[in-house]
Amino acid sequence: MLSLDHCRQRQQRLLKHMEKERLDLVVLANPKTIYYFTGVLTDHALPQFFTINASGRTLLITNQTPSQAAADRVDLYTGYTIDRPFNRTTMTLEAVTLVRQILVAGSIGLEYDAVPSVIGDICGNKKSNITPAIDHLRRIKDPDELESIRDTIRLTEAGYAAVRGRLEPGQAEFEVYSRFHEALVRHAETAVDLRGDFACGTRAIRGGGPPTARKLAEGDLYILDIFPFYHGYHCDLTRTFAVGRPTALQEEAWEVVKQAHDLAGRLIRPGLTGRDVYVEIRTHLDGFAPTQGSFWHHLGHGFGMNGWEYPWLTPGSDHVIQEGEVLAVEPALYGECLQGGIRLEHDYLVEKDGVRLLDEFPLDL
Repeated sequence: MLSLDHCRQRQQRLLKHMEKERLDLVVLANPKTIYYFTGVLTDHALPQFFTINASGRTLLITNQTPSQAAADRVDLYTGYTIDRPFNRTTMTLEAVTLVRQILVAGSIGLEYDAVPSVIGDICGNKKSNITPAIDHLRRIKDPDELESIRDTIRLTEAGYAAVRGRLEPGQAEFEVYSRFHEALVRHAETAVDLRGDFACGTRAIRGGGPPTARKLAEGDLYILDIFPFYHGYHCDLTRTFAVGRPTALQEEAWEVVKQAHDLAGRLIRPGLTGRDVYVEIRTHLDGFAPTQGSFWHHLGHGFGMNGWEYPWLTPGSDHVIQEGEVLAVEPALYGECLQGGIRLEHDYLVEKDGVRLLDEFPLDL
């Protein structure tokens, strides 16, 4: 979970941006962003607001009193009640009324992707989109964020441990999903939002998606690309397991993909662009003749509160890698000759002179 001290430090970084852009007030409405600055995990299905003015005074508008919050004031609107009919619209209007009371006449930064349009209408012409600045601030991860990411990694590794070595012909994809999910719930001792790709065999060559009733066949490769949401943060890990004994060609392809991570570990460092990393590793992968040209997707990306964050490791990315970012790196090879594909994904922390591996579960088929 996020610490209030680090939340307040993040507020100070936001204030510096406000000073630079001469913003008198910022209004945030994305529950993830609110968690980032307050340490309060709010209900994503209900309207929430966090405001901070140029003097640093903060206000959290929510539907339930939090146990603690990095906010100077917490105002509540009516959430669930038996006293009158309600829905999200009525709750939003009530919450907006509370926001309206602190709106100023000056320049206001809004999260355009989350703030209701009615607030934008109230603010008039002196509003601007704060979302790109928030995205930039969130690229560098604080210690409490790294702890949350590591928690999600350990959770995911418990799922891998539950299915590795237990894939058999005749099982359905959804049965593997069920076993994986059960392991996550047991590890967390609560509900877990499991997201990921559960496509097995040739179904995974050009995509992924949720599990189906498709039966695992002898010789299939099962790609499990997992990105659960836990304690407000994602990880993004992929392992590939063989159904039965892997073939010699599958083992050769696995070695090529494994070597791509060895290359990434030597290559990635602050100052490099996402394009630089992609081109180098794509060249390595294309050197394997049986599946040449099969690597069709991105090489990796940042992650945190969202499964996809900056920077991107793609041929079109000019993002410059920075110390303190976390990257999911996912080289892969695909082909009918492999009876599917091999994708192996590690999560890395970018440090001053290279990267540190954050996950520990073996890459073995």
